[in-house]
Amino acid sequence: MLEISPEFDFGLLSPAFKGCESNFALQEFSNNWCTFLENRLCVLHGTGNQPLECRFCHHDRVGLGTKCHNDIEKDWKTPKARVLIDKWIKLINFKGREVYYGLIKK
Repeated sequence: MLEISPEFDFGLLSPAFKGCESNFALQEFSNNWCTFLENRLCVLHGTGNQPLECRFCHHDRVGLGTKCHNDIEKDWKTPKARVLIDKWIKLINFKGREVYYGLIKK
C-alpha cells in the first residue's frame, strides 16, 4: 500500500491493511490489521522477508517507536525511494498514479 506523508513531501510503501492492497493507505481499512497477519501472527516472521518497519520498530527496537519511524522516514525521503515507488506504480498498474503524482511535492 502507498502511504503519503502528512506534509505531502514523500511517499512510502508499506504492508497493506487487509482490503487495502494495491491502493493508498486508507483510514477506513486501518482496523483490518496487516494483510500478512493470520491469527494475529505474521506469516513473514522469521523468513527474512519481514518488512523493515515491523522488524525494526516492533521487534528489534521495542520502546523506540518514534525514533525508529523517524529513521525509516529518512530512507523514504530519497531519490532512490522515489524510483522504487515509481517502479511499484508501474508494476501493479496503480490506479491512483495521477493522484499520487499530483499530491507529492517534487
